[in-house]
Amino acid sequence: MITNKKGRIIAVNPAFTGITGYEKEDVIGKKPNVLQSGKQSDDFYTNLWQNLNEQGEWQGEMWNRHKDGSLIAEWPTIHAIRDEAGEVNQYVGMFSDITDQKKGR
Repeated sequence: MITNKKGRIIAVNPAFTGITGYEKEDVIGKKPNVLQSGKQSDDFYTNLWQNLNEQGEWQGEMWNRHKDGSLIAEWPTIHAIRDEAGEVNQYVGMFSDITDQKKGR
């Protein structure tokens, strides 16, 4: 998933669609919180954004929601992409579905 500097989704790949059930047309122009499961606290997201903006990347475990409503355990890595002036221009996120591992399968 790629977002612009305001956090609006501008691109997704087929792996995103396969894992989340959302088609490109469902999410382009929206914020990634369309996937939020409600399992993470506001503090979780505050820390995520703080690390992302200070360190330039974040990774960790996150629970999101599939289009069908089921929960998905993910391991995302998010990178802040900066321009020549050091300003964030985009965010690029890649994630793996770890649902089966979390369920002990």
